[in-house]
Amino acid sequence: MPLVTLNKTLSSTTRATIRDEVINWFLAENPGTGTGALASKVHYTVDSYNGISIELHRPATLNKGFDFTVHVNGMFFKKNKRHTDPSHNDIFLALSDCRNQNTKHYDSKIKPILLDIFNCQNVNFSSTSLGHFTDYSGTQRPIEIIILCVKWLFIEQDMTYWNWSGRQMLFDGLKNNNLI
Repeated sequence: MPLVTLNKTLSSTTRATIRDEVINWFLAENPGTGTGALASKVHYTVDSYNGISIELHRPATLNKGFDFTVHVNGMFFKKNKRHTDPSHNDIFLALSDCRNQNTKHYDSKIKPILLDIFNCQNVNFSSTSLGHFTDYSGTQRPIEIIILCVKWLFIEQDMTYWNWSGRQMLFDGLKNNNLI
């Protein structure tokens, strides 16, 4: 089956309605007819900043039903094993790098945005950059990309671990690293 790429815009603003909205996207997917080339594969472009897009890829490798992976189109994480899907540790490193460049700015500008995202509020970025992080190749990247990844990783955690703590797990990781 060919890869299907869809553009989606999230309109919901509560954990439950966000979960329902994204699940409805997935329910509309065509079924696969087998493994490999016979499996249905969908990439959802869900956000972007400065020409760099955030994509959800389905199916996820762990095959947890409604699970997905968050990818940054055109950017790689990890030096030795290049991936477009940032891990929680990649997120922590990028946010820490940005915080270390200007702690006062990070605390006054970025932490409140991360809290807003945790609380399911829509965030719009102005044309003024919030800051940068240095990727594994030494390239300066806008921190907004990482903030958008956090948004979708919160949603992924809610969908995968709804009956447990959901987004709270990632939030606690950010908190324990003094990033939120």
